[in-house]
Amino acid sequence: MIFSSAVPANVRAPIAVTRYLAGRFTYYNETQWAEIVREGRISINGARCGETGSVAAKDTVSYEPKEFEEPAADLSYKIIYEDEWMLCVNKPGNLLVHRAGKSFRNNLVYQLRHASEPPYPGCRPVHRLDRGTSGAVLVAKDSEQGAVFGKLFSENQVTKRYKAVVRGRPNLATPFTIDAPIAVDGNPGGPCKFRADAGGKPACTVVEGVERFDNGLSLLAVRPITGRTHQIRVHLASIGLPVVGDKVYGGGEDGGINGIDTIQRQALHCESLSFTHPHTNSILEIRAELPEDILCMIENHISLI
Repeated sequence: MIFSSAVPANVRAPIAVTRYLAGRFTYYNETQWAEIVREGRISINGARCGETGSVAAKDTVSYEPKEFEEPAADLSYKIIYEDEWMLCVNKPGNLLVHRAGKSFRNNLVYQLRHASEPPYPGCRPVHRLDRGTSGAVLVAKDSEQGAVFGKLFSENQVTKRYKAVVRGRPNLATPFTIDAPIAVDGNPGGPCKFRADAGGKPACTVVEGVERFDNGLSLLAVRPITGRTHQIRVHLASIGLPVVGDKVYGGGEDGGINGIDTIQRQALHCESLSFTHPHTNSILEIRAELPEDILCMIENHISLI
């Protein structure tokens, strides 16, 4: 199988193909990409390139990998809404939205374009969820609709609601708001990529509901107002309610509470997307059911008042 990608428009001057590949596809360094070029497995605009090959904006670079085993992924996604312009997918909790690392096929975009029946060859997600976050992902059917629906997200016209299982039982009346700027974590040795910090970008999350359980966990209904990277996970951890299973911000390897509950990813789920449809002008709410791994964590425990 051959994988191809277009060189972005911001790559103005020709640069060495090995430098370009190492900068964009970081699972190999420049020396390793040079070896792949020498093996004849890199093409530019359909022609095999040599060691001195270079690329610029709008070139197409193709890579023919050797046989390899991709990282495991949960491919049990479900299409929960579709019209002539877009579709919405309920993404499982161990699936990338876009290709990353060696997950060439085991990502939502590839599966929709090439493995779905029917396939959606021109589709493109207009927002993203982390690999370990499940729930609703809106996918445009082509680039034109990608711009149309992407504008809804960029202009904050989409209401997103999440469910999160957290450690702790907050004694706070709902709704309550976490209004804390988020900054990139400047500590290169630390595990966190972002942190709540007064010097960061404005970020606001509303916790709309809390259901407390007898095992020390709570189920929160959460609505992010802004859309910062990792916002919900960072905000909840900052007030002492880390998302269960979050290895980056949760401080734990799994979701275990005294060995009772386990989960293999962060217990965060995008439950619904609501917006005014740009083509029909009707209000649309798309809901994604909670997945089995989160349901299993809470269904056997008593809900406390």
